[in-house]
Amino acid sequence: MKSVQLIYNPAAGKYRSVQYIDKIIESFQSQGYTVNIHRSSRKGDMGAFLNKFNSKNCEAIIASGGDGSINEVVNGMVNNNIDIPLGIIPSGTANDFAYYLGLPSDIDECLDVFSKWDIEDIDIGKANDKCFINVCGAGLFTNGSLEFDPELKNTLGKLAYYITGLGQIPKFKPFPLRITTPKMSIQEDFYFFLAFNGISAGGFKAIAKFSKADDGLIDFIGVKAAGLHEIPGIFLKILAGEHFNDKNILYLQEKHMKIECLVDNKIFKTSDLDGEPGPELPLDISILDRKLRVFTNRKK
Repeated sequence: MKSVQLIYNPAAGKYRSVQYIDKIIESFQSQGYTVNIHRSSRKGDMGAFLNKFNSKNCEAIIASGGDGSINEVVNGMVNNNIDIPLGIIPSGTANDFAYYLGLPSDIDECLDVFSKWDIEDIDIGKANDKCFINVCGAGLFTNGSLEFDPELKNTLGKLAYYITGLGQIPKFKPFPLRITTPKMSIQEDFYFFLAFNGISAGGFKAIAKFSKADDGLIDFIGVKAAGLHEIPGIFLKILAGEHFNDKNILYLQEKHMKIECLVDNKIFKTSDLDGEPGPELPLDISILDRKLRVFTNRKK
């Protein structure tokens, strides 16, 4: 009998995944599917489950959680060559990649999208030996996302990203990077960088508005060292999606890049993949072309 596999993080976001379970089961059962359920009990549990997962007769994986949970599921699928569609239920804080796919936050609307089985082939980013579905970054804001109080994150939602990141500005120093691509090499001081497969991060909806998850390219956005008086203006431009030609922004679209930190400082060398701790710099960032099939509601 055909089935779908539901994987959910019960602690994700302000609206707990557990509230949705019966609706998810009812929706897929009405379409003739058996629904198998795996409840994540701790970080790393979703990946461990997928290491033993048998995809025979399984038509799709439905993952409920935030970007970090989806990152764990995607890495598990890639590492175990699981080639079935992934449906994302956006139940985390920012849900950036679900936003890219046009998936509604309302559970009934989201399940209605799944019922149409509109599947799209998308790229996956890779930083060293780890995959990312939405964004890889380091520096200001990205380090802050690793230090959230979970209750602050669940209570304040996206606002927690801004509060945590802005609180770092007075004490955060720019760090020297060397960025090498097949076309160029640049060495400069940056406050932070983000390498995108999706289009948004932490709820900043227009930060990578030209990015596409099916074009075989990484969109790199780096905020260069600037005077403190310039920073508010830079972030206002980022919020409005008008930062691409700013002198303090480095914007690149590349298939491959290497990013090296030129100081031996663990704070600067720590990366973030989809809101979760990633490998230390240097990073070798590349694209796995159209590696993943996903349920989509995106206007093409």
